[in-house]
Amino acid sequence: MSAVDPRYSQRVRTLFGRLDGAGEPSPGPGRLVAGEACALDRGAWVRFAARLAGDRIEDCRFRAFGCPHTLAAASYVAGSLRGAALADAAAIDAAALRRELDAPAEKMGRLLVVEDALRALLADARGVQ
Repeated sequence: MSAVDPRYSQRVRTLFGRLDGAGEPSPGPGRLVAGEACALDRGAWVRFAARLAGDRIEDCRFRAFGCPHTLAAASYVAGSLRGAALADAAAIDAAALRRELDAPAEKMGRLLVVEDALRALLADARGVQ
């Protein structure tokens, strides 16, 4: 992706350029939980993994396949969740991601995959299958 590509906002370029949070949670005490979502027709797959300490997310990481918007959104979510209360994590949704990334409407399908992976992570944290 070119640094001046007009298809991507500065926020997407920054997040995509760093991909902070890619990988697996750091070792440590606490319960590990995960959630993933896939939409092959949209060319997107996202998996979040987190280490919990009580009702807080101590560490959150992601693995993803998709366009720069998908990877930037996953990186943003993982970073936003680190240190957050589980209850606060539910406020992140595809519409909020679209605003954060200044993403075009045609990227909503991919951002919904990121949201679905987050919802799956939160369900695992609550012990819901």
